[in-house]
Amino acid sequence: MREIREQHNHTQEFLTENAHLHLSHYEHGRKLPTLGTIIKFCKYYNLSLKEFFGEMTYPKEPKK
Repeated sequence: MREIREQHNHTQEFLTENAHLHLSHYEHGRKLPTLGTIIKFCKYYNLSLKEFFGEMTYPKEPKK
């Protein structure tokens, strides 16, 4: 979240005032954002969840 916010030259205060998003706890690793917060963040920056999370890979099932 911090990287995306900083790419737009936005401060945490800016997002609090303009998008009603409080990111401090998330950016400092004290809490994990809820899915609702992530969706709100993505909508504000016009990102898809895929763009936000990046390519996801899943481990292969072990052969039996």
